Amino acid sequence: MMEKIIKNMINFFNKNPNNNDNNDQVQIKPNHKLPKSLQISSIGTHFYRYGIHFYCPTFIIENFNHYKRYWYYNPLFIIIMELIYLFRSMIAFFLSTESAENRQYFIYLGDYMYCIGAKTHINLAAICYMLIGICLLILNIYNHQRGIRPTFLYSLGFLAGRQTPSSSHLNDYRYIRKMLTKTRWIINYCEVNTRTVGIVSFILSAWPLWFECTTEEFLLYGLPWSIIFAISSFFTFSAYFWNAAYFYILCNYLCYQLREINDLIGNFILRLKLIEKQQQQQPIGQQQQQQQRKKQSLNKHSIRSLRMNLNRIGKDIEHFNTNYYRDVIFITIALMGTFGNVVLYTALFVPVDLTIRFSLFYAVLLSTSVICWILNIASLVYNESVVTRNVLNKLYVSQIQYHRPDTLYNILQAIEGQSKQHMGFYFLFIFIINSSRFFEIIGLIAVFFLKIIQLSFAKQLI
Repeated sequence: MMEKIIKNMINFFNKNPNNNDNNDQVQIKPNHKLPKSLQISSIGTHFYRYGIHFYCPTFIIENFNHYKRYWYYNPLFIIIMELIYLFRSMIAFFLSTESAENRQYFIYLGDYMYCIGAKTHINLAAICYMLIGICLLILNIYNHQRGIRPTFLYSLGFLAGRQTPSSSHLNDYRYIRKMLTKTRWIINYCEVNTRTVGIVSFILSAWPLWFECTTEEFLLYGLPWSIIFAISSFFTFSAYFWNAAYFYILCNYLCYQLREINDLIGNFILRLKLIEKQQQQQPIGQQQQQQQRKKQSLNKHSIRSLRMNLNRIGKDIEHFNTNYYRDVIFITIALMGTFGNVVLYTALFVPVDLTIRFSLFYAVLLSTSVICWILNIASLVYNESVVTRNVLNKLYVSQIQYHRPDTLYNILQAIEGQSKQHMGFYFLFIFIINSSRFFEIIGLIAVFFLKIIQLSFAKQLI
């Protein structure tokens, strides 16, 4: 029964509006645009449509009626709603609960945190949460003013049929099909969750206030603040989750480009080994031997093409990293880590209702999964570049016996260039994210949580 439910969920998130039973049999030609039944027409439109970016790509302008942005997704409206709830949370955070007279102020502020007995901790978590959306929007305003555009949206245009996969440097139909599957899944997953978060946020705020307030107080203060909380929470979640979703798509796209190169080199090395075995089993003449050597050695054009492709991928990663995602990763992980720690402390140590406690644990699970997800995706690119470096070393070893200095020199240049570029995404400008850094960041967040516990218990003892 459980397996059937999981299978239905996977099928739901992988659904395609143009889906039909023959999609798996549709042939993908890298030099042609994707068939309409496979295209994901919405790719690249979400940042503008949902008010995450000011920049409007040309492919949206050409189909503006279809992808227009509604007034409530205006970035100015979004930042106003988030700032309102941020200042509300900051005021409630500094209000004292010791004085009974302050109850009316908490009601005026629609502070459901006060109603569940976790005023300080949940308001602090709300401040961190709202800051994620505000900081990401300010970052995008800053980039827009400097003329920095999200150019990676154009690189993914082949998924919507705006260009051919080969023009986006993907030529293996297997990886193109995998890109389509993963992209369709993450887009549907985001669409469902962003709407769910808004509904859950409204219930989380309105439910405690309904029981704490009178009917008049609830209608005048509780209900409006619950609506504002739901809207601002929806916008914040949408901002960092869509950024994480496109980061997932982009990293897979870069990994598949590197994997295509790795596959080509790996197949060439495998062909060398097969030819060597044939030579050992069947002695051949001198002329045939020279022909075999030509097949076994790489020419200058192949090496030059290999180096150009690796340099291009390295420059793309550096461009996407320095112009945008380096800062997005830092903002999301730093603030989301603080949010998760405060909520986890509340769920474990603050006496709250059991239903609220389970809701808090669910929030911790979501925040932790987002952090692990971003770090894991970022490390995939670095790990794939390490595989490329290892494959190039094997290629160098395979070419030594043919005594062609120019070929060996060019391969060494490719290896050196690969080493210098440090392909991968950075945590701000501090370090590159790889598998070991993944555990270091998680460990740092855990230490921060222990520090919160220490400070809280020390305050209680005083």
